[in-house]
Amino acid sequence: MVTDEQPDILHRLAENEEAIGVLYHEYAERFPEYDSFWYGLAGEEKEHANWIRRLCSTAVERGLFINQARFNKEALQTYINYLQHELAKAKQGETTLLNGLSVTLYIEESLIERKYFDVFETDSAELKHVLRNLAASTRTHLDKARETFNHYKRIVSSE
Repeated sequence: MVTDEQPDILHRLAENEEAIGVLYHEYAERFPEYDSFWYGLAGEEKEHANWIRRLCSTAVERGLFINQARFNKEALQTYINYLQHELAKAKQGETTLLNGLSVTLYIEESLIERKYFDVFETDSAELKHVLRNLAASTRTHLDKARETFNHYKRIVSSE
């Protein structure tokens, strides 16, 4: 059963994906030696937001349920505040390349570890497919972030 709050929750989750993308875009601008890494992630975060917005438009029709007990609006707002803080630091030139890579790794790890997309439940095969794609793409982001972070650390330690 879809509640009145569910479209709002989906909207907030999409905003979160967009905020991550904006931060990654800023990192790409600040650190051109890794711009393809961050531009790639930023584009995919925008795509994730679009997928979530499409979920919102079909939630009522297809029976998407958001587990209210698994969703914490305050925690999501704290997370968005964190992203905005990191974005402000990057824009002010207060972020190092290592910090940007660390933040990226933290973001992707936290989405996986907190089972971010487990707030959704559905019997719809179409919606399950979208949710699986979101989770798989986030795991791919984590792998890319971990690989890039470790690569950078190897470069720095060999200097």
